[in-house]
Amino acid sequence: MKNKSFQMRTAKITLACSILASTVTFGASASAFSDLKGHASESKINALHQEGILNGVTSDKFAPKSKLTYAQGLQFIVSGLKLSPQNTSGKQAGDYFDKVKNTAWYAPAFLTAKESGLPLDRSIDPNAVMTRIQFAHLLLQTLQNKGDFAYTERYAEISDGGKLSAAEMNSLQILVNTRLIALEKNNTFRPNEPVTRAEAAVWVYDAAKFAKEVINMDNSNTAPAYTYEAAVKLDKAATGVNKATVTVSNLPNPGYGLFIERIEFGADHTAVIYFRVTKPAPGSMNPQVISAGTAVTYLPEGYTAVAQPVAGQETSTTPPVR
Repeated sequence: MKNKSFQMRTAKITLACSILASTVTFGASASAFSDLKGHASESKINALHQEGILNGVTSDKFAPKSKLTYAQGLQFIVSGLKLSPQNTSGKQAGDYFDKVKNTAWYAPAFLTAKESGLPLDRSIDPNAVMTRIQFAHLLLQTLQNKGDFAYTERYAEISDGGKLSAAEMNSLQILVNTRLIALEKNNTFRPNEPVTRAEAAVWVYDAAKFAKEVINMDNSNTAPAYTYEAAVKLDKAATGVNKATVTVSNLPNPGYGLFIERIEFGADHTAVIYFRVTKPAPGSMNPQVISAGTAVTYLPEGYTAVAQPVAGQETSTTPPVR
């Protein structure tokens, strides 16, 4: 299926996509690991090491091609994105995970990830190898934990993504759209192959920069809370894919905008499409007439859909559509 482009939704989007185009380091570029000299990811990995975010497998070896374990992966994500739960329970990691000892070096990362809301199974094995899609999916959920962000929606045709779950595909689409992850030759991602330590470190580096410079931006263009009348219309777009058009029919004037911020997929094949309404551009002149705004995204075929506003913006309830 041909890629489908969508209108850029806020001024933030241009910044979100352009920030990652250039290489910016967190610290000095001196090599910390002897096995990274000349490696394409050397500067980013060394920068993370100098920030105390990640370590090597020994004092001078990073092992960039080695497979990443869950213990290492969660440590990368929690430290790199400075994840911190809003409320702590007083429990220990072993209270949440059968195979995580409270004295293990990775136990704090597991505890932080769980109490921050990341969906980690009780039976997770810290020594198990993470696949590329498992790491990417957790990385995206951690970014969303940090706050809301806008991005240009373009449906990327991922040639080897046919067996991904709807939630995994949604995460990968967002990461590709924000340029945090690039597809490889013939639009492949190799989702079920092990993620290497170097790949994971680079993704964390770029995600941390994105969080700092995009998610933490001023959100003053957000429209005030209001009861918006939202509806969703589904149309077949291609085999296995439906086009979802969200319409808010009672915007205060034509200067208000609408964009889809994220989609959450439920086990009952219901998709909740979260949207945000933005205020008119400063200084713009708009007639004071009730107006409609639309935004489009894509859903796997077979899902019903409802539209909801992000926190702080209200909407009237509408029945799900299929």
